[in-house]
Amino acid sequence: MKHTSLVAILVSLLLGACNFSQEQATPTIEPTPTKEIPAPPVSGAPTVEPTLATLQLAVHPPETRTRIDEVDTIIDVVLSHDIDALRALTGYLQIVCTHADGLGGPPKCIPEEEEGTLLEVVPFLGSEGHHQRRAEYEGWQGPDILGLLTVYRVSSQAYSEEAYPAGEYALAFLDANGVSDITLQVMNGKVVRFDYGFPGSLQSDLERDADEVLLALTLKPNPTAVPWIPFEDPDGRFSFVYPPTMTLSVGNQSDEWRLGDRIEVFIRKPGASYVACFDNALGDCPVVEEDGIVEINGKEVRRVKGWFGSVGGRTPQEFLTYIFDIDEEQLVFTVYALPFDTELQDITTVWPLEGMALELFQRSLSSLKIIE
Repeated sequence: MKHTSLVAILVSLLLGACNFSQEQATPTIEPTPTKEIPAPPVSGAPTVEPTLATLQLAVHPPETRTRIDEVDTIIDVVLSHDIDALRALTGYLQIVCTHADGLGGPPKCIPEEEEGTLLEVVPFLGSEGHHQRRAEYEGWQGPDILGLLTVYRVSSQAYSEEAYPAGEYALAFLDANGVSDITLQVMNGKVVRFDYGFPGSLQSDLERDADEVLLALTLKPNPTAVPWIPFEDPDGRFSFVYPPTMTLSVGNQSDEWRLGDRIEVFIRKPGASYVACFDNALGDCPVVEEDGIVEINGKEVRRVKGWFGSVGGRTPQEFLTYIFDIDEEQLVFTVYALPFDTELQDITTVWPLEGMALELFQRSLSSLKIIE
């Protein structure tokens, strides 16, 4: 099985950010083989491992199509991030709900619904399959993808059941995290299921589920590791490196930056912003579950983990914050479970902080240096 995340979801302008090695031919009278020249590394910086870069190199050019109209229409919609058109091309599953416990199977009834109430839902298949009800799906921002990986006809032996129907075609796209895939199952020109894959799982999925490959998955072996990008505060107070799968942008205020779509960095006077809530909780403050001191690169740093609710219009989710003291100011690094632009969804569920966004946040944070 695969992994589901709505996170939904980090992310990032991967293809434009990665600086892969280029081929260069040495001019001689006789032709010579091309030679790969690796990109110069950033001193002391992490790199994106070759295994993570493999799928980045496998994306088809954006104009690639299958010449099957019902398939190409959905490819157009997904690559253009047209969520309204995607909703119009979704085949909602009509199925009754259940109060039975356990994973998988029909969608669960909410307490006020009777067993057997007919619902319209969209199946999402991962390590724990679930369904989005129509109203929830219509508020979803859609899959965050970077490019098309492969298209195939689905074998009759592929996993399928009443609550999670397979399609006739499967369209696999590269997720915004740059290392895993999102596969749309298509039947009669409609998307009938979303499958979220683990990093590295797509090749085995293809071998198991494909009856006919229409656009091949072109995994290139041993891609060169990509150096991370250095950033130094314009005022010379701190520096760190971040992965080329993310973009760094200036926030709405001075001394505020956004890294990717879930990480926030800012400098404030002590007691400013939501950080003040950690010491003097108010009614709309986050819930703190962990609060302590850790050491990063020889510096004592305050680490706070917790979650916040739907106050302010954001879906309940976990967060992780690190607070560094710089002279009379505080440097704050925070990663959230969901992207900044996620619209308010089910307020009864707290989305967990997990996956690639958390891993890249931790690795980037480990490179932080306070400039004294």
